[in-house]
Amino acid sequence: MTDTKKDSTNTKLENFIFKNRKAIIAVACVAIVAAVVVCVVVGISDAQTKKGLDAIDQIEFTYTAKSISISDSEISARQDKAIADVAPLCEKNGIVGVRANMLAADVYYAKKDYSSALNAYLAAADKGKKIYTASICKYNAAVCSEELGNKEEAVKYFVASAEDKDFLLSAHALFNAARIQESLGLLNEAAENYKKVVDGYNNDTWASLSQSRIIDLQAKGKID
Repeated sequence: MTDTKKDSTNTKLENFIFKNRKAIIAVACVAIVAAVVVCVVVGISDAQTKKGLDAIDQIEFTYTAKSISISDSEISARQDKAIADVAPLCEKNGIVGVRANMLAADVYYAKKDYSSALNAYLAAADKGKKIYTASICKYNAAVCSEELGNKEEAVKYFVASAEDKDFLLSAHALFNAARIQESLGLLNEAAENYKKVVDGYNNDTWASLSQSRIIDLQAKGKID
């Protein structure tokens, strides 16, 4: 009886993850905003850098201020303006280019222009290879790739984001990579990434979910 209850609970958890993937990702993205703020504070003594960051802050403020009650048409107008205003700053190097491309990517994502969002996140990752935002951008690039139906690319970017062990969503990223691989029928590869979550993040909720997927695949004879 206990095993039956356990199996039922695992199934409910798995169904929740698979059916509510986008909602979970949206909440996760909100949780990492604080990390972006930390990166922005670094190196603002340079006058041009400070000027660029101030400009991005103003664009973002104009885009988001008092936006709860505005109409859909005004939202769309604000999005277009934000993208146009931030475009020159996206060409900059360093933290200004990182911030600008991340803002552009966020706006594109809100517009459901996942292709443009993907390109902007990748540009931000490239311009900030040595700072924490690179992992955030790779993770979000994976989300965009999956939205576009490019599952193999999504796996690549999820795995890449998880390579930063300090990234708060590393376990989730590996779980997502495994989940997609499982959907592609790459069961051994999926099991390998599930196992990485179990072995590397044993106190994380995603480790429990990964272990349940391994057990289920083994029980069905799909992996050794």
